[in-house]
Amino acid sequence: MSESLVAVRHASRIYPYGQSEVVALSDVTCTVEPGARIAIMGPSGSGKSTLLQLMGGLDRPTSGEISWPALGPPAGLRPAQVGLVFQTQSLLAPLTALENVELPLLLQSVASKTARDAARDALESLDLGEIADKLPEEISGGQAQRVAVARALVSRPRLLLADEPTGQLDHPTAQHLFDVLLQVLEQSHLALVVATHDPAIADRLPAQWRMHHGVLEAPT
Repeated sequence: MSESLVAVRHASRIYPYGQSEVVALSDVTCTVEPGARIAIMGPSGSGKSTLLQLMGGLDRPTSGEISWPALGPPAGLRPAQVGLVFQTQSLLAPLTALENVELPLLLQSVASKTARDAARDALESLDLGEIADKLPEEISGGQAQRVAVARALVSRPRLLLADEPTGQLDHPTAQHLFDVLLQVLEQSHLALVVATHDPAIADRLPAQWRMHHGVLEAPT
């Protein structure tokens, strides 16, 4: 039996807020297995983003614990093991699409030509070859999000965490982004966890988890 990619055990995350506190997560326990396809549903403020940040090693729980049995210690998670896609524009404005995608590899000291070739392949896989030399300001919002996905995938991680990746896109563009993403993942054992409030996106994944006021309901 393979090890879990992420194991969350009784994790809570509490943030100070003036003289009081905000409970973003409350006693959450869950695991993400290799090859999983999971949608985390819930309204804004329900704790979806906080849970993804814990899973990606971007934050630590106030209590409880999180571990990555199959991935190793937090220091080595990103970008080699865990890819991240955010809701808001995350491309570096001075860099072309190609340069944005190759950056994670260069930061891992991958040879320049190898990184450039891998970045081109990642863009091509998402039907973005023709915009490789364009700056973020020269492409559409949907194209920019696909470039962000290519950047998250170029290191061939074992887990992709996407936080409302279609939240700022119109419905047809959002569906197209997800079409392309699922096509890329079809031949992969990479696990995908998507936080979304869009039922049309969640319904395309076999597992749906729901969050309400920081509490994760029993996964289905």
